[in-house]
Amino acid sequence: MLEGGVKMDKDLMLRTSGLTKTFGSLTAVDSIALEVERGSIHGFVGPNGAGKTTTMKMLVGALRPTRGEGWIDGNSIGALAAKALIGYSPEHAVLYEDMTATDYLVYMAAVCGVDEGVARSRAANLLEWMDLTAAADRRAGGFSAGMRQRLGLAQALIHEPDLLILDEPTANMDPTGRMSILDLLRQLSSERGATILLSSHILSELEQVADSITMIYNGKIVVQGGIDEVRNQFAENQYLVKTSRNELILPILEGSGLVREAWEEEDGFIHLVGEDGPALRRRILDAVVECDADLQHLSREYVSLESVYRRTIGL
Repeated sequence: MLEGGVKMDKDLMLRTSGLTKTFGSLTAVDSIALEVERGSIHGFVGPNGAGKTTTMKMLVGALRPTRGEGWIDGNSIGALAAKALIGYSPEHAVLYEDMTATDYLVYMAAVCGVDEGVARSRAANLLEWMDLTAAADRRAGGFSAGMRQRLGLAQALIHEPDLLILDEPTANMDPTGRMSILDLLRQLSSERGATILLSSHILSELEQVADSITMIYNGKIVVQGGIDEVRNQFAENQYLVKTSRNELILPILEGSGLVREAWEEEDGFIHLVGEDGPALRRRILDAVVECDADLQHLSREYVSLESVYRRTIGL
């Protein structure tokens, strides 16, 4: 048992229980329970104002929870032992405007106890990774928004932390820059075993790198699980159908009480979203028989994280 901490499953790097933050009468974060496995990338998603940034600030010790607890590798959030394990990149990078990129990284490394020689070597490597080598001796105050974001991310990596907490790390970057950062995160997770909690509004990109995901809305968790688990859960109730008599079958299905959404594309495929997947599938087959139609296609429809987000949060 660690002082001020708790014994944790050896496979977990981050865990919270009932994590809550209120500001007066406003509950910004409501009983958040997270479990992030060691060496994994965990997506943290929600609309603006959902509580993502507030949660991250509690995890890094910048805000004190109103209620609940959290642990990083067994150390209570906010404790020095927990902070030492974290690399944090906020949505809007906070830089020392008069420092050069290199001097800023070396200074931040020193704050974390990294030897200057080691820090300068790491800084050079990170600036190369972030495509900032040409700006190494320029003052950060003259950087563009995308350059500031990349330097802020380099700062989070300079002391080689075990846990990265990244709030919109690819914001303000062009597609090439975003893909480069995603490749770097994959490498950090797979090769160095870093654990990454990653917030992003670009769900198609998050889908490429994350192992698991938590979606929050109004401060509460609405979806949580492995990426494939979440997609399969929603795919169970979503079908793609094509028949020789769509004009008869679509009204039958819409009136069955089993369909929440239904529409037909120009290519003749009908998209069906229901509440009870097995029951909906049986009704589709029954309708084909009733209408003496040919069933040309029936499958569960691929469900993206974007679709899960829209169906759950409705934004």
